[in-house]
Amino acid sequence: MKKSIIYSVAIMMSAASLVSCNDFLDAQNKSAGESVNEHFSNAQGVKEARAYAFNALKSITANYELNCAGTDLYIKVRGGDPGDCHRYALNAENSSVTSFYKNSMAAVQAAQFYKSIAADGSQDNAESRFLVDYIYYGMTQQFGGVPYIDHYVQDASRNYPRASVDSIYDVSIKDLQDIYNANVLPETAHDGSVSKQAVATLIAKYYLAKAWDVDTRLNDASKGTYTVTSTENFQNAAQWAVKAINGQALSETFEQKWAPSNEGNFEQIWSVQYEKTGYPGDASKGGHGLQSMFGDYYGPSTQSGYKRVGSNGAQSEKALYLWDRGDDRYEGTFMTKFYNAKKTEDGSSFVWPKTGYYAYYNCTSAELASLPYGLRYFPAYTTTSEAEAEFKANKDKYKKGDYANQIIAYILSVPAYRYTFDANGNYKREKVSFTELCNAVNGGTTVKKWDDPNTDLLEDISKNDYRDIVVFDLSDVYLMASEAYLMAGNTAESLRYLNAVRTRANAKALNSFAEYEPSYTVPASFGEVTPLDVILDERARELYGQFYRWEELRRTKQLVRYNIAFNDYISSAADMSNNKGEIKWLRPIPADAINGNYGLTLEDQNPGY
Repeated sequence: MKKSIIYSVAIMMSAASLVSCNDFLDAQNKSAGESVNEHFSNAQGVKEARAYAFNALKSITANYELNCAGTDLYIKVRGGDPGDCHRYALNAENSSVTSFYKNSMAAVQAAQFYKSIAADGSQDNAESRFLVDYIYYGMTQQFGGVPYIDHYVQDASRNYPRASVDSIYDVSIKDLQDIYNANVLPETAHDGSVSKQAVATLIAKYYLAKAWDVDTRLNDASKGTYTVTSTENFQNAAQWAVKAINGQALSETFEQKWAPSNEGNFEQIWSVQYEKTGYPGDASKGGHGLQSMFGDYYGPSTQSGYKRVGSNGAQSEKALYLWDRGDDRYEGTFMTKFYNAKKTEDGSSFVWPKTGYYAYYNCTSAELASLPYGLRYFPAYTTTSEAEAEFKANKDKYKKGDYANQIIAYILSVPAYRYTFDANGNYKREKVSFTELCNAVNGGTTVKKWDDPNTDLLEDISKNDYRDIVVFDLSDVYLMASEAYLMAGNTAESLRYLNAVRTRANAKALNSFAEYEPSYTVPASFGEVTPLDVILDERARELYGQFYRWEELRRTKQLVRYNIAFNDYISSAADMSNNKGEIKWLRPIPADAINGNYGLTLEDQNPGY
């Protein structure tokens, strides 16, 4: 299934160019010797169109700048510029925003073409419509209202006015409900296909977004206060989240859920598929770079034997303190043990991947027992006594021997504690400020959710990750249900779904929202911790290193409040506003999109730009 979705796209791309890279709305129906309609008039053609439509999702499903930067959890370390999104210095020419908009419109075109040749009432028709609805969901969360194109564009028309966000919500929800009720999709699917469970999840997301955008009124952005004017859409969101959950318990351990050997498990409701075996081009460049995000810098893999990460998406000071002792999600999210790398006998390379970073996945327990550490990271709640007791009890793990890298250990607290080891495994401890920690090579750990054990030993591994990108996640739906029930006024049900997520992680169940006490420092500007904050913190723990955070802070009207409290580049709402005082709640409509569409004018630009 995976290969049929992924690689038949190569056939299609040679047959027809559906979407030009040069224009947001351009559609060129060119082929070599036959028309597009002739080429795609049979089952094989529909299969190729399907592959093309699914392949188009790869450029829009996991965008760090738009979905993670400018939040409370992730920072750029080692002195790098965190970027316009993190500093809220965006303008209509920003390349990240422009690329996302352009790629989303191209994906809509690909999905609309797939729909145009799929038989009415077929599974292909349902899947193609779902893809359109999914793409527009992503666009509405970033831009609000956008031009809504409900057909495959085959002419030179450039007159597509901006649709209101609530009208896109309404038409998409109706379409998705029709798809769900048609019963042509499987109940569940974990191979990249669209299922009824995925449809129900997207409906819940739409209702939750609509409830916040249409049925709440902002009172004070800096305080994150709002008034709920109606609970109907929150109730609808809860009902559809429950349909998507369909009685499925979170029964796997958190570590198992994210194990590379367990891709396609029942918690992964829908994902964008990758497959290295049989890739038709250069496999070193055909994957994605998610494993190279969310961490510190450990040097090129060919020099250290570690995973190469770009110092982006490292833990913020708040993120160091999110997890309490005993919460399985810390070890399930972060790589805390980097095994040291051993050179080959001629010294020209490393013993790969049986030593170094990926040994964690590729060695047996007995093999790992004989390997020394290179880097060891302890969570913030670890005491120096606990860390040093481990060093003494496992002294051989901290002896470099004939391995390549100096051994370093950190307790990732504020201040942090750095340990260096001599040849005999004896350690020296020093206290390190958070600033020093952020400036140090190897100064922090990395997210392991996206690690690919089959990564090649390359100078640059940023396109060598073939893990599937999980788009819809069951525990996300649990927390959506918790949020929707809370906003609908059903606190008991909200707490029940929240505690289901906590219990699976071995975190203490809460008897009430008031019982929650965060371990991170809460600035005075933040105010009291509310039940909504409890849910947002739970989302941060459960979904860390995924691509939800900016969207959920914007949706819940907490974006300004959280940035003032936890983003070092933001001290007031003015830092997230233009000179007219308009807050940048949304991304700017790209200048090229306005210039290339007669239906848009400068008056359609979002507030703040």
